[in-house]
Amino acid sequence: MPQQTKIFRVFVSSTFTDMTQERRILQRDAFPRLEKFCEERGAKFQAVDLRWGVNEESALNQKTLQICFNEIVRCQKISPRPNFLILLGDKYGWQPIPEISPGTEMTAIEAALDKVGLGLIRKWYWLDENAIPAEFVLQSRGTDYKDYHDWEPVETEIRNTLRAVVGKLGFSPEQLIKYFASATHQEIIRGALNPDQQAVEPAEQVFAFSRRINNLPNDGSAKGYIDLLNGRPDAESKIKLDELKVKLHQKLGADHYSGYDGYWKDGTLSFQEGDLQKFNDKVYTQLEAIITEQLAKVVDKDEINHEERLHEEFKERLTEHFRGRQETIDDILRYINDPSEKRVLALVGDSGSGKSSVMAQVIKLTASSSSIKAFRFIGTTSNSSNVTSMLRILCGQIAREFGVTIESLAGEGREQSIYDIQGLTDILRKCLALATVEKPILVFLDALDQLSETDNAKSFYWLPRELPKHARMIVSSITELEKSLSSAKIIHLPILPEQEARVILGIWLASAKRSLTEQQNEQIFTQFNETKLPIYLKLAFEKAKHWHSYDEPHPIKSDVAGIINDYFDDLQKDYPKDFVETVVCYMLSGRYQGLTENEILEILAFDEDYWKKFINETHEDHQKELIDLKAELENGKPRGYMKIPISVWSRLFFDLEPFLAERDADGVPIITFFHRQFNEVLRGRYGI
Repeated sequence: MPQQTKIFRVFVSSTFTDMTQERRILQRDAFPRLEKFCEERGAKFQAVDLRWGVNEESALNQKTLQICFNEIVRCQKISPRPNFLILLGDKYGWQPIPEISPGTEMTAIEAALDKVGLGLIRKWYWLDENAIPAEFVLQSRGTDYKDYHDWEPVETEIRNTLRAVVGKLGFSPEQLIKYFASATHQEIIRGALNPDQQAVEPAEQVFAFSRRINNLPNDGSAKGYIDLLNGRPDAESKIKLDELKVKLHQKLGADHYSGYDGYWKDGTLSFQEGDLQKFNDKVYTQLEAIITEQLAKVVDKDEINHEERLHEEFKERLTEHFRGRQETIDDILRYINDPSEKRVLALVGDSGSGKSSVMAQVIKLTASSSSIKAFRFIGTTSNSSNVTSMLRILCGQIAREFGVTIESLAGEGREQSIYDIQGLTDILRKCLALATVEKPILVFLDALDQLSETDNAKSFYWLPRELPKHARMIVSSITELEKSLSSAKIIHLPILPEQEARVILGIWLASAKRSLTEQQNEQIFTQFNETKLPIYLKLAFEKAKHWHSYDEPHPIKSDVAGIINDYFDDLQKDYPKDFVETVVCYMLSGRYQGLTENEILEILAFDEDYWKKFINETHEDHQKELIDLKAELENGKPRGYMKIPISVWSRLFFDLEPFLAERDADGVPIITFFHRQFNEVLRGRYGI
């Protein structure tokens, strides 16, 4: 019986150069074993180690920390327990300069700087008044500082300039973190010491491992394993690291904070025989124990409950910032309350006109009524995409509300008809006939055009021609299928009026704590008025929310296909050649036009052409590590599948996230594009 797959997503926080051996054995042993363990129990395990397989310098772009923070939040959201693993040694690690500084803070900083310092800060931090509240944004390094060796002296000068004054301005400890703490420390604050208020207590879901290196030199010979400042040990970083370890030990307790030993030999880190394996096994054991506990609690084996919950979650997302369309909503509500109407109501409109959002809002508005409500957003789950499975589960849901089963409605000796479209058509009619004045029935079927072609579903012969007295059915479809709905009462969804569109855009921007200049705002609506489609407004918003007040005007096309292609044109400039196209093509080639995250990582490693390009572009420090691991996996040594480092995919995921949706496919959550027009445009773009 299909059921949602539970995903355990664990963020791995560590410094770069000193934790190579630990990350390597976890990738070779503990993590593949956890993947296997979860897979055998109908679950998924994902380790999010953004430092594995990449070199420190290649990751130090101006958005590095924000990507890490986003991944931490994603892990906390997907996997409340466990979701965070900490590896600490004797190195405090890279201390970045802030990517963003609040306007009030930077104004105070600028007032305290001398002329030279002020010139440096104003060169690299620009005021963005589109942010709410206003903030200063660290500018891109550009081609002049593409190599980190060229950028490092500038970064150091900016860091020293900021630190020279911020400590004297009375900032709170929370404000000072971004100016003084290492990247790893800032991750740990968000993942363990001060996680989101809705997150599970750290002592229940975070594990920390602290390594001590015996006989570790306290000089430049230990480069990579300790913090150095001008070639000498950085005493301040050592103090910060020791304080961090004490706080973690106090916060997590002995069960979740473990120590282990290494020793210094021949100028590098070594371990006593078996000690590194013991570390690896303890990570596995601790994570496996908490995963086993969680699996016993979260699995919902009821097919109807599972399907209901998925569509309820989709409805909530659609209505979060809904505004307008009142005339159409009133028409639908009048239909629902009209006792003389016996036809199905069909909401018809162009693709991207906002039909799903209107349907979701009507469902929300009728939530307090006594009606039995059953609704499906077709295409959001594998069961809703096929007319037979959709009707079977839908009828089962309605029948259960009246204390009967669909098998009994099918009739004695006809139990198998619940898997046959003809039988289900009759059962649907019988389900609707169960409606009474005390328990009326409301059925909503959104996006009939998203049904698969099986059983001639799009001829809609299975829809009732006449409804029982206390039952109502509302469906929606694109304009091209209107003729097939000739027996239904038709309501056409009009274009989105500009006045409503302006209100909606303002609400979306406010929710993102953003605004636009007057020129930028008018630029959007000049183009929007060519189509007046809600999907165009959504796409324009996703571009415009990244615009700064100091930016030059951004070109923006006036049609949906144009704005999608523009976005991918820009995206491809920021990634290695063919990477974006390769990922998108694999996603669209999936059975349900999507893939799981692990599938994306595994397929890219399996693709020999892409793998060769990836290895050639990987820093030489990590090429051999990746090549050796792949060879071992192909020979069946570690237990698992080769993947490209998740850091390669993570940045693209967050660039695409506004246009992605997680949908159910045979009980497994896959990543797909949120609207059919993306699939159509990208298939044409890449010739799929």
